[in-house]
Amino acid sequence: MKATTLYALQRRDYLALCMGSLVAPLAAQAEVLNIKEPQLRAMQLRPDGIVMDLPNVADSSASVPLQVTIQPPAGLLVEMVDVYVPENPLTLALKLRLPDAAPRFAFATRLRLAGSQRVWVVATLSDGSVRGTSAAIEVISSSCFDAS
Repeated sequence: MKATTLYALQRRDYLALCMGSLVAPLAAQAEVLNIKEPQLRAMQLRPDGIVMDLPNVADSSASVPLQVTIQPPAGLLVEMVDVYVPENPLTLALKLRLPDAAPRFAFATRLRLAGSQRVWVVATLSDGSVRGTSAAIEVISSSCFDAS
């Protein structure tokens, strides 16, 4: 009779193996972009077809409302939308990749800001061109103290 070798895994080792196989592919795909204001300005984005509704003044930067409508030129579709807040520690606040490109796209969200700054919306269209616009917001009291 042959002896069978059993390998006993501790619970932590098992969880590490399982999580490693799940997280590693996601970490490889993770994209952290910290684009600052000069880089966004250097892109010389055209604001054609992008309407951004952002208040001029906010009492608190904990939850600032943002509404965006994107209407690209005829024959083009919206494929991706990015929202940047250049003064935050992590400047990419929102990245939307549309599963099906759309001739018109609108969304509403709330942002947490590190203080008074310009908020940027950048849209990538079906021909690869990039359009964008920005708006300034003055924050009375900031809530982004913990580098998030």
